[in-house]
Amino acid sequence: MHSEQDLQRFFESLRMPAEQNGVGTLAEKRLHAALKRYYAPDSSCLEVPIGRYVADVFDGERIVEIQTRQFARLAGKLQFFLERYPTTVVYPMPRTRYLVWTDPETGETKSPRKSPIVGKPLDAFHELYRIRNLLGVETLTVELLLFDLDEYRLLDGYGKERKKGSTQVQRIPRSAPELIRLQTPEDYAALLPKDLPERFTALQFAKLAKLKSRQAYSAIHVLEALGILQEDGTVGKAKGYSLHGKL
Repeated sequence: MHSEQDLQRFFESLRMPAEQNGVGTLAEKRLHAALKRYYAPDSSCLEVPIGRYVADVFDGERIVEIQTRQFARLAGKLQFFLERYPTTVVYPMPRTRYLVWTDPETGETKSPRKSPIVGKPLDAFHELYRIRNLLGVETLTVELLLFDLDEYRLLDGYGKERKKGSTQVQRIPRSAPELIRLQTPEDYAALLPKDLPERFTALQFAKLAKLKSRQAYSAIHVLEALGILQEDGTVGKAKGYSLHGKL
């Protein structure tokens, strides 16, 4: 995503069959497989055994792990990798989604409809919470890739429209992603709302960051682990937080 040539190569990879170059043997989603090819044009660098784990990409010097969800499963593997090699965790996430619904009984597919929910970098902290104790390691880089994408889902859920709890089938990007690289505490701090007061509660943070309560608490714990936020007395009857003095 750093040049026109890189982008062309990436979008070409999205059009390649998922099973090409040996990728797809683990039933990966199309975007996940395409990102592997993007980070490792040389197929010999894909799915490389390192100890008891398998790295998505390993070029002999650096590991790249592409994680689309469930970061809790990554923690042990990531700690093992970081003790041996610099590692980059790539997290593709939606910015603007266009939902494409398919009825599994009739096969009818509806036209894409834009979701009112817009993704933002701080949304990633709900997953990063699972590896928060590793985020301060100097050899770890996190790359957030914010995509505008078509999200294909099945009308197999519950509720009147069968959308609640429905199955996500595929996510296909519409355009080049926005890349946000996180390595230092300052990189993470740059994602904070600009209008945070000197001291604030978790509820105030959630409102300013436009996060749900649970997401806000995850983000606060991540920022505490990185030494960016600290507990600071109370605000009214609620626990107070403030930016750490070194930032």
